[in-house]
Amino acid sequence: MKHLLLLSGVLLAGGLQAQTKTYTTANAHSHNDYERNVPFYQAAALQFGYIEADIHLKDGVLYAAHDQKDIRPERTFKELYLLPVIRQFSLNNGKAYTNGSTLHLLIDIKTAGIPTLQALQELLLPYRQYFDTQANPDAVKIVLSGNIPATGDWKKFDPLFYFDGRPDSIYPAELKQRVALVSTDFHRYSSWNGKGTFTPADQEKVTSVINKVHQQGFPFRFWGAPSARTCYYKLMDLGADVIGTDRPEELYDVLQHTARTTAGNMPVHTTYTPTYVSDATQVKSRNVILFIGDGTGLAQLYAGYTANRGALNIFNMRQLGLSKTSSTDNYHTDSAAGGSAMGTGVKTNNREIGMDNTYIPVPVLPEVLAPKGIRSGVIVTEEITGATPASFYGHTPDRDNTATLHRQLLQSKLQLAVGGGREELEKDLGEDLRQTLSREGIQLYDNLDNWNVQTKNRTLVILSNKAVNSMREGRGSYLKTALKKALQQLSASGKGFFLMVEGSRIDHGGHFNDLDYLVREMLDFDEAVGEALRFADQNKQTTVIVTADHETGGLALMDGNISQGFLRGHFATNDHTGIPVMVFAYGPGSQLFRGVYENNEIFGKILKALGL
Repeated sequence: MKHLLLLSGVLLAGGLQAQTKTYTTANAHSHNDYERNVPFYQAAALQFGYIEADIHLKDGVLYAAHDQKDIRPERTFKELYLLPVIRQFSLNNGKAYTNGSTLHLLIDIKTAGIPTLQALQELLLPYRQYFDTQANPDAVKIVLSGNIPATGDWKKFDPLFYFDGRPDSIYPAELKQRVALVSTDFHRYSSWNGKGTFTPADQEKVTSVINKVHQQGFPFRFWGAPSARTCYYKLMDLGADVIGTDRPEELYDVLQHTARTTAGNMPVHTTYTPTYVSDATQVKSRNVILFIGDGTGLAQLYAGYTANRGALNIFNMRQLGLSKTSSTDNYHTDSAAGGSAMGTGVKTNNREIGMDNTYIPVPVLPEVLAPKGIRSGVIVTEEITGATPASFYGHTPDRDNTATLHRQLLQSKLQLAVGGGREELEKDLGEDLRQTLSREGIQLYDNLDNWNVQTKNRTLVILSNKAVNSMREGRGSYLKTALKKALQQLSASGKGFFLMVEGSRIDHGGHFNDLDYLVREMLDFDEAVGEALRFADQNKQTTVIVTADHETGGLALMDGNISQGFLRGHFATNDHTGIPVMVFAYGPGSQLFRGVYENNEIFGKILKALGL
């Protein structure tokens, strides 16, 4: 079982109180487990720490059922729980679970307590070794609830039995060790349905009872709490030790992935406040900087805003639009078709780059601009042959044709290309690389430090893949530094430029369903946008556009605290979605980007902003 560190945010009057507590499926409780389509095995396959069975004594036989009317001859406690438990030991080398975590069989006695418990004790006698936790630390721990005997009678029963206590009960010191946990009805403290959050009064009551039980030294559990993701998170935030559910797979997903769907304690950057002097004016733009946040939907943007504690450079841009991203052959686009729509003005099939949907090459933006003396460049945080950058220089029916794309890059109309993939470039072009570079008049650099922005030559700054790894792996200020140097080089001619800047790895965070990864990439992207806005204000003839090729992950933001930079999310998929994406614009002609339109219309709007 994977152990996860959960950063819990408890929303109290004083703000978000961070707690550190480890939650795994060992904390998970399968409520009314006998009602599952596959009793016991469904929860055991998920390695739940607590599995619950209600039992009834009828004609000397113990049945697993919620009510007497639900009793069926084949649904005995022995068949549904006792024999499956023993089978676990034979399958797992003498353990209930392979990882050695404890399985608690929570038995809720529904008929008269003492005779039912006596029948249970007799039934277990031949199998006692599997339940005697004092003799065997890997044994299954039986915890009795419901119609349990008075504490004075506990000693009359086999010491392998433990009991589910109640918050208001007082347990003698000699019996405390037989209290496995303390439980209570959720609805005694709150009528919350699991949507939104507690009222302050209810949260105080819930918190108080949990703390009261902890002060007595017992683990705590609610029964009857809503089976909902929001509730699971909230109970963990408040410190409940055992989390119950009627939906085992849903709770399993939460517990297994909480570390990747929680983000906080990010480095905070100061945002730039534009002057807005040139914003939405009719002045012809000389330069266009197009930012593409790969996989960046509105939720990804707001996640960055939250993690940066209520500030985002992108949100300082006032001209807003909405781009519909579907490709010609799919409801949701990939980066190839999405990038090509913006790079050519023509929608195409997924996987195609720089071609229409009949596989005919279409001029890309740098090829349109070059005859007019306007230079073009691309900067990315992944390989330079990635689908998005390739959409501004390449023409291929398959985005994975990297050898073709490397050759097309060298022969393209790009004045500047900055990204990773040095290893692949040298492999694809081999010994011909230097000759090709010389023939094409290209200057090649292998790091940002030795890049001479004064050069008049076409420039490739192709770094090792290690240099353009993720922010979490130490990429640092690469994107912002590359942008500053690119603006110096491209603006030197005075004839105008087009620059595409991609936050490539925001998309990776969506595919990985890793919120922390995604947000760190989002914040790095936003810092670069701030630099571009600053340049636009200084230049006064530069239009800045921020959009995305598509949304990735179906990210939902479930909870957060802006003042503390904490957030929690949930991903619907590890693939792209068809959700439209935002378009933000600033500077001359930025009003052109208002409204709702297809992604390929961005191409024409860029040309119009440039007066073409």
